Amino acid sequence: MSDQTPQDPYAVPPAGGFPPPAPPEAAVPPGGYPPPPPAGYPAPTYPAAGYPGGQAPKQGAGALSIVALVISIVALIICWVPFLGGGAALIALVLGIVAWVSAKKSGRPAGLGIAATIIGILALIVGIIVSIAFLVLLAKSSDADTVCQRSSTTQAAYDQCVQDEVGSWFGIDPNS
Repeated sequence: MSDQTPQDPYAVPPAGGFPPPAPPEAAVPPGGYPPPPPAGYPAPTYPAAGYPGGQAPKQGAGALSIVALVISIVALIICWVPFLGGGAALIALVLGIVAWVSAKKSGRPAGLGIAATIIGILALIVGIIVSIAFLVLLAKSSDADTVCQRSSTTQAAYDQCVQDEVGSWFGIDPNS
């Protein structure tokens, strides 16, 4: 037997000393993987986010997208109220477009901004139609009131005149 004790392969080298150089490795076969590093050397590190300089897309929707979607849904619900629904829809449409553009610029998903924009457009169209219909009916009812005020002497005659005027708007004959 020899006087030397076997060395522990996992022992930390003394301070200031370096482990002995590793024996030359055999050539890596084509298409094969390189051999693992020898004991005592740190494992190689790789970039965490893929290629160096690349940036992973930001996850989640922005707060502006969520606010735009909520306002556009509320605008769609109240678009049947003349003028108020159209105003809320216009605000929702502007916020939806801003949320969509800012999401695309920041690399976030733009789905909520797109949805808010589409719902805002629908609510705006319905709100405009309802507001125009309200103004037309208001003008027609004012004309009917003026005609019936001039031609009626009693309340019953006035009521019958208004009923006849409104029925003529929709093609309804109240006397049949």
